[in-house]
Amino acid sequence: MSVTAHTPDPYSYSGRRRSDPDEVEPTLVLRRKRHRLRWLLIVLIVLAGLLVAADRVALHFAQNELATKIAQEQHLTQKPVVVVDGFPFLTQAVSRDFPHATIDIHGLNAQGVPISDLHADLRGVHVSSGYDSAVVDTLTATAELNYTDLSKAITQKTGFAEVGLSDGGNGQVKATVSLAGLISTSVQVHVKLLPGNVVELSSDPIQIPLSSPRTLDYKLTISNLPFGVSLTSLTVGQTGIGIVALGHNVSLSQTSVSQ
Repeated sequence: MSVTAHTPDPYSYSGRRRSDPDEVEPTLVLRRKRHRLRWLLIVLIVLAGLLVAADRVALHFAQNELATKIAQEQHLTQKPVVVVDGFPFLTQAVSRDFPHATIDIHGLNAQGVPISDLHADLRGVHVSSGYDSAVVDTLTATAELNYTDLSKAITQKTGFAEVGLSDGGNGQVKATVSLAGLISTSVQVHVKLLPGNVVELSSDPIQIPLSSPRTLDYKLTISNLPFGVSLTSLTVGQTGIGIVALGHNVSLSQTSVSQ
């Protein structure tokens, strides 16, 4: 009996065809390229995250330093809250030009009348090369004189036993006036803005039995608005009298306040 010799197939193993060496090499190269690309993407993402983190840290530091400087130079009792808009911050810092920023100031008062939360909107902030001063193209500040605080101040300054201001509707202010706690009447109060940052409140004649009519006259001078801005308009609201101040080419390093 003859035995036929079996010659192994070079392209098969255990019944399967072996991979062609010419096909294996491109596959390995492709896998290596994908692996390198994946690592490159990971490195780029990590670097981007670090840059964003550095940008936010620099922003926080700059805002805090600016708030401290403003509080010192404007003689504020509390450090304001400063927010610089725009991203990234570092590119703005390099150019020393900031399109928009806001400053919120607390603790102001005018002749004993608290000024509630003055909010300043800054457009076009240009910082000096030494970063020790800045000029703002336009600064708009808004705040409110609360009726409750105004009522207390007016009561102390006038001869009435008690004066209570409130919203009279249709942009009007109403005053409830009490004389010696016996007579109480309500009158309309006219609010006017006078030169020199003066807010004037004057009432219609108040009829008093067995006496000549009297009026409620009160002038409030707001002499400590930051950055030397001037009042430009007033609005009558539900909770108080809103004030609007405007300034152009305002210096943030100005040490004096408006008089």
